[in-house]
Amino acid sequence: MAFADDQLAAALHEDSPRWKFVVGTRYREMPRVFALQLLAIAAHREPARTVGSETLAAAFAGKLHALLGGLPPDADGNTREPEAQGGIGGWTHAAAAWILLLAKRTPAVWTQLDAAEKHRAGLIMRALAVAGHFTMGDGNDCHILLDGISAHNKSWNINITEGYVDVLLAAAEYFGAAGLELFFTEFDFDDFVAGLRSANLLNIARCWTHRPEIKPLLMHGGRHELPPGKTPLALGGIAGHALGVRRPCTFQGMPLSNVWPIFQTQGFRQFAKAVRTRIYVQPDTHTHLLQRVTKAEVSPWEGRLGMCTEFEGTDWYGVRSCLQYAFEGAMINVGTAASLRALGLWLDDAAGHELEQRMAVGLADLIFKADEGYRGWAHGKEIRGGMSDLREHGADHVLAMWRAGFAPPREQA
Repeated sequence: MAFADDQLAAALHEDSPRWKFVVGTRYREMPRVFALQLLAIAAHREPARTVGSETLAAAFAGKLHALLGGLPPDADGNTREPEAQGGIGGWTHAAAAWILLLAKRTPAVWTQLDAAEKHRAGLIMRALAVAGHFTMGDGNDCHILLDGISAHNKSWNINITEGYVDVLLAAAEYFGAAGLELFFTEFDFDDFVAGLRSANLLNIARCWTHRPEIKPLLMHGGRHELPPGKTPLALGGIAGHALGVRRPCTFQGMPLSNVWPIFQTQGFRQFAKAVRTRIYVQPDTHTHLLQRVTKAEVSPWEGRLGMCTEFEGTDWYGVRSCLQYAFEGAMINVGTAASLRALGLWLDDAAGHELEQRMAVGLADLIFKADEGYRGWAHGKEIRGGMSDLREHGADHVLAMWRAGFAPPREQA
């Protein structure tokens, strides 16, 4: 299945994305990021296809020049690359990793980049991999991101955790699993940060050097305690332990060469629930459709397996069932799944067939609830949302990646 001309035109209309290092939070240009991921997939499939006045390969390369060209920092010291914090930064950093891999695997694009741009691409991918190793790899459980103040835990909801698992998979393909392992074992913090600064990748350098404890934790591991009052969530005093990143990285015991099995852990976790529309969050309160389009009271997919996990999950305050959170998890998974399929890494096996069907049900259900409007619940209070809210996060581009790469749900037997 190919992208439609209007989908490509919409992606091309977006500016090339940028990131910034903002202490204690994330800066994201999500529609621009997912538009570039869509363009990367389209250019890999059909590099010579013309949309408007240029080929997809030329258009993709042009947007990469802005990201990889080493432009000077802005007045606040920000350059353009992902700051490689780890954790929840994966909302857009996973897309960045797949974008770079797709560029490298598309000769008509890669040959348009100069040596300095390719060098920066490699540095960014290595930095993202280090952040993934530290925040999601086995053996590192410090509950902190690489800015040194943002809290993190591998057990948190999938919108927080999947992104950097997917980063590790893209990095393993970019360098080869053995090459990535060698980089980890030979990693030197000072040399690497000096290389980032020399290449004008200051977002990453500023993030990693914001707190002095990050260097020894990456290099040697050790015990780390979240300082009271210093984290956005009230987790001060919780201690974590790390083995550092100068060692092979595994995820749930699997080496990073196991790209497909590792992705399955995320896909089946994401699309794990039987579809439900009314979920009780308190004895007298339940979620429901807002009926903005039809008079439907439940999803047409009710009871089918594949609903996004954050339509029936938990947070710090109890039950969570929220359209926005469900999409924030699905958007990461869809971009990764579409990239895997474009690169020939999505396997046509029983697991692939089952996961694709669950994904189809889950996304069809999510779209229906978004079109109708959904009265959900998160953080102990009502949260209403609809498709316009998801569009602010790049839903048009994300859903286009799904529709162009995957089958719709089967009819019920």
